[in-house]
Amino acid sequence: MKIFNQQNRREFLKTAGNFAGSFALGGVAFSPRVRQVPKPQVARRPKRVAVVGVGHYHATLAPFYLRLLQDEKLDIVGVQDSDRAVAEDRARRCGSTAYTDYRAMIDKTKPEFVLSLNRHVDMPAPFRFLVDSGIPFLAEKPWGIDDRTVNELADYAEKKNAWATAPLSFRYSWWAETARKMVKSGELGTISHMLVRFNQPGIQRYIDEGNSWMVTKAEAGGGALLNLGLHGFDLCRYITGEEPTVVSAVTSHSIWKRDVEDYAFVTLRTPSGMVFLNEASYTFPTTGSDSERKIAGAKALVRATSTGDGVQIIGPGRDETTMAPSGYVGSWAGVVKDCLDRIGRGEPPPSSVRDCARAVTLTFDAYRAAGER
Repeated sequence: MKIFNQQNRREFLKTAGNFAGSFALGGVAFSPRVRQVPKPQVARRPKRVAVVGVGHYHATLAPFYLRLLQDEKLDIVGVQDSDRAVAEDRARRCGSTAYTDYRAMIDKTKPEFVLSLNRHVDMPAPFRFLVDSGIPFLAEKPWGIDDRTVNELADYAEKKNAWATAPLSFRYSWWAETARKMVKSGELGTISHMLVRFNQPGIQRYIDEGNSWMVTKAEAGGGALLNLGLHGFDLCRYITGEEPTVVSAVTSHSIWKRDVEDYAFVTLRTPSGMVFLNEASYTFPTTGSDSERKIAGAKALVRATSTGDGVQIIGPGRDETTMAPSGYVGSWAGVVKDCLDRIGRGEPPPSSVRDCARAVTLTFDAYRAAGER
């Protein structure tokens, strides 16, 4: 009788294990392989960003997108504009590389996030390209010079499930956040009306920055209402949760006498009966702004302070002012930060492509009512 010592035992177990790990199939020994399951990718905050269409005034004129991207400690791997001199100038300003072809730039630099600017008339092509690329992107509004094109772009982005959004920056204010919460909670009671006034300086700032296209319908699509008033239309939907319709609209070209309007006033009504008043213009006579944001209900009136960083709430036996918390990041800086944070957490965009398309549609509904189209 053969006695197994410890070494023989190890050899036996090894042989048995090999035999158990294989079996005959049609006379052929078959050893099953363990399938390697790929680890799921963990979302992280983007570090590499590319900018398309840096000739746009917002690249260097407030809100200074290039500066905002630098403030977020991003590596601006490329900046593009069809005008090489403009692209090279912007590249020098932010320590990046200039390109004239955005497709080549995206292919070479492999960004993790893209900011798309451009003239309004040129916005659709890069938008579609970025949707197809699968890269998360923030595209400056309005995405086109007519509402039909913009809605088609929204349809395309939705179909492709793209991570795409617009900088709807007026949402990022202490007033907007407070008003929205109070509407949702019923603290305002029945809402009577809401007003957004956004009157800015004249058109010379665009011309000085090399963006004279902003005052032509063929390239910009519209004037103050499309450029500034769009934010008001979006705020109405964002704060009330309702879909307003245009009741009346009037525009004026009396000051600058350009192709696009320099003043617009639009009245809308929501399904619940609330009246929304939206005013936008290029008529403020110097630097600064003539702005107001308020919403009035049966129980309280909520309006932004003159500085824009606080909220005044007035009601029966109530008159209080609250300021934005320390460290609050609002406006365009808030948009950029929120986009990067959301991508890092694997979350959807802060606003949908349909949100931008709806605001653009309301803008062109107003233009039609005013006889601009």
